[in-house]
Amino acid sequence: MRVRLFSVVLLMSAAVYVHAQLIGIGAKFDKELMFQATVNAPVLFDKDLPYEVSFGVDYTSGNPLLPSGLQFQSIAMYFLDEGSSKSHLVYAGLTAGYLLDFNSRFSNQFRFTPHLYAEWGFLVFKLGYDYLLPLQKGSPFISVGLGGGFLFRHFKLM
Repeated sequence: MRVRLFSVVLLMSAAVYVHAQLIGIGAKFDKELMFQATVNAPVLFDKDLPYEVSFGVDYTSGNPLLPSGLQFQSIAMYFLDEGSSKSHLVYAGLTAGYLLDFNSRFSNQFRFTPHLYAEWGFLVFKLGYDYLLPLQKGSPFISVGLGGGFLFRHFKLM
């Protein structure tokens, strides 16, 4: 367990070093409550484009009912609403990743996740469906946490 926690802290520290823009820490409910930490780095980060692609990692704590662990992922997203004052953001996205499963019941596998994401300030919400390829089944989930960062593409320091 200490190795996993150390790995998560190390990955999050490395992501801050490479200027990742989307960082989230919170809870995910997928048949059982889990801790979740996510770090993603956007590729385009252009305020004039209605879409974005990002790459990153997602960690979910152990869940005896479903595969969970460290997932290397890419996310394609289309921005649905950013509000006139850029105070919130809603996007529809698709995450594709390879999950290094930390459960002994399951093996490593590919996972696809269509989802809706929203951020208001530093509060983030995600509603989606994890589809596990080898098991050929999936389950809905909801995530709530602190983080965000996609709205920063609209702001400049100078």
